[in-house]
Amino acid sequence: MAAADNHKADPNRTLELLWGAQQQPTRGPKPALSLQQIVEAGIKVADAEGVAAVSMRRVADELGFTTMSLYRYVPSKTDLLELMVENAGFIADMPEGLTGWREKLRWWANDTAGLYRRRRWALDVPLNAPPMGPNQIKRMEQALAALDDTGLSGGEMLGILVLLSGYVRGHAQLASTLADVEARTGTSQAAWDEAYGRMLAEFVDPALYPTLARVVAEGGFEGYDDAVGDDLLGDDFAFGLDLVLDGIGRYIERRAGAPSPE
Repeated sequence: MAAADNHKADPNRTLELLWGAQQQPTRGPKPALSLQQIVEAGIKVADAEGVAAVSMRRVADELGFTTMSLYRYVPSKTDLLELMVENAGFIADMPEGLTGWREKLRWWANDTAGLYRRRRWALDVPLNAPPMGPNQIKRMEQALAALDDTGLSGGEMLGILVLLSGYVRGHAQLASTLADVEARTGTSQAAWDEAYGRMLAEFVDPALYPTLARVVAEGGFEGYDDAVGDDLLGDDFAFGLDLVLDGIGRYIERRAGAPSPE
């Protein structure tokens, strides 16, 4: 029982691992492994086979060490996954030439979506808490800084960050799921698209679904399957992002015209 307890997730321990704040041994032989080696091996497995293939045993095998030896550096699989997401990609600085909150948030959304496109497995790692690692905090700071001159309160800025993050992650999840349909079902995405087209043509009765039938008749679905395929940054992503930014802009305008709270 004690050994199992040692492998439980500990939020404070995870926090220290993410920020490199854990105590290092001052005596004994030089460690044969490093935390970074373990994290990179986990990312290698996830890149090749998805996050479901990542286990402490599998990572240990990749490195040529025993599973128990990894627990000296990463006490739980939860810690490993958190560290993998934290190190999933380089967080670029926001370009200096960007002006205004809208342009900055557009860059932020596209940069975040680009990370999901390169490391789709990160979408399959459960969210145990808000961002806690330095790279994720840098990304949070970038989005909040983009809104810093809007006159919004801190709580409002955080609410916008959650909204925008949810849009980007949700779209990335949809695109990733559709891109993996053949591996998941053994049938190509084109075949699923064809079946969906048949459903629209044969089973959408205008008497029962008049609005949907009109959209179909007007060609509203033409090209839509291409927009939500493997290209995460396609036209539909840009369209949805514009809608989100328009809503944020309208809210900022409304708040600017509102009287100051007493």
